Amino acid sequence: MIGENIAAIRKERGLTQEQLARMVGVSAQAVSKWENGGAPDAELLPAIADRLEVTVDSLFGRRREQTESMELILSRWLNSIPGEQRMAKLYEVLIRSFQYCYAGSDEGDLKTLVNAVYGHAPLKSCYLSDSEGPVWMRSYMDLDCGLQLGIPSEDCPMFFLLPRPEGGYETNLGENEDYRELFKALSMPGSLELLRSLYRRANNYCSAAAAASFAEIEPEQARAAMEALERCHLLKKEQVELEKGPVEVYSVHDNGAFLPFMLFARWLREKGDAWFTGWNDRKSPLLAVPEKEGER
Repeated sequence: MIGENIAAIRKERGLTQEQLARMVGVSAQAVSKWENGGAPDAELLPAIADRLEVTVDSLFGRRREQTESMELILSRWLNSIPGEQRMAKLYEVLIRSFQYCYAGSDEGDLKTLVNAVYGHAPLKSCYLSDSEGPVWMRSYMDLDCGLQLGIPSEDCPMFFLLPRPEGGYETNLGENEDYRELFKALSMPGSLELLRSLYRRANNYCSAAAAASFAEIEPEQARAAMEALERCHLLKKEQVELEKGPVEVYSVHDNGAFLPFMLFARWLREKGDAWFTGWNDRKSPLLAVPEKEGER
């Protein structure tokens, strides 16, 4: 009975006997033996249940109806994990969601591919070495209902989920001139060197001269770049009174967006098609605006 249950749950998860065997640390022959009338050793049951994401009771066929909300279950699970580990554990759950948020049948090619890739997620390395240097190995899913992007690796774990809003993406974009001002500020000599040097330091205010020293750029470059970055809300500016008079000082405007912006800029700019998984089932244009009633 337990072997039949393991086989049924394994197939529901889209795993092969070999994949389950590697996840539990036994041979594929052992899994085959369980599923053909045998039974695993009792000490293996918790590991099997964990890898199949079920309870030990479920392995014995004692499945109880789900009555709690997923939000409550997730909250209880996260609270059971030490605080410093919660973000990493939540990332593992999210990156595995590539297994399930896709278009197609349960036996589709994508699910087979994803299970083969994520059987040991997170992977150890996200880099593909080529003649031009290391390239990220990425995963993406582009559907009419939204976008899902990620790097399933310990080197640079990243996950981005963007469900399609009712009004579409286009209505949430900024004005083109605002983007041009931002990109112009970032392209000024010394601008990126200055920002990255400031983010390496404690979030304290400093003068343009001090910032130029940190970034190893000319003071004139630093002043011009800092003024442009302040206009784009990437830096904050204050005035302090010193013995010789007022001095303008700057600090990073740390709203949490700079690092994701830089990572996705690299994703956008990086050459090569280095994908763990890629799935595009989009039927409508990415920036399509839904028709209003009466316009159809």
